[in-house]
Amino acid sequence: MKKVTLILILISIMSCIGTHRVDVWKTVTIAPGDSIILQKLKAPATLEIKNLSHETVNLVSELNMPKTIIANSQLNYRLPKKSRLIMENPNSDSVSIHLHYFSSRPILINNKELR
Repeated sequence: MKKVTLILILISIMSCIGTHRVDVWKTVTIAPGDSIILQKLKAPATLEIKNLSHETVNLVSELNMPKTIIANSQLNYRLPKKSRLIMENPNSDSVSIHLHYFSSRPILINNKELR
């Protein structure tokens, strides 16, 4: 009986491993001439980026993806593992973006983990 209980506990623990998801919603302001850097990802991540300002935001990446997010628009993209993304503000005014990402591992943005 004890072995059966132990096996059931181990099975339930094993089923929970790998299902942990990081789901972050964050509004970020990018100063003029500044950028936000998403470090190399340790797991694939889905991004939703909404440009809340009246200016464009440049995207720098080695991936085949759009190079800008125009004013008041949204970009949905799946970043693969080991990819990196830089969001630059080339404008003279600050730009606000609403960032939503979810992944199985945390993402480092400007060397900090957002929660």
